[in-house]
Amino acid sequence: MNTGLFDKNGTPINVGDRTRLVLEDGEVREFEVCFKTVQRTTIKTLRGFEPESVDVSITGIFFCWRGNDLLPCVDENGVSDVEKMEVIKRMSGREAVSRLFG
Repeated sequence: MNTGLFDKNGTPINVGDRTRLVLEDGEVREFEVCFKTVQRTTIKTLRGFEPESVDVSITGIFFCWRGNDLLPCVDENGVSDVEKMEVIKRMSGREAVSRLFG
């Protein structure tokens, strides 16, 4: 499944791919690209709204790393983590069908 996202080389990022991100301090992180629904708790609502916080479900593309379901961050220059990543392993068609249909 195509995510509509592209890595630093212009390669399309698909669900099931593995990506690599090298942080500014040199740390290397590898992610599995997932489409899922994630529960988040204690999201603050707008000032003056009641209640002051709510639980939400977010469905979309997540970058899974060490048991964490992460959304991309944007740096001070407006550049997304995704634009700094590189696809390092593509999921085969057979793997994609297996994940989607068991």
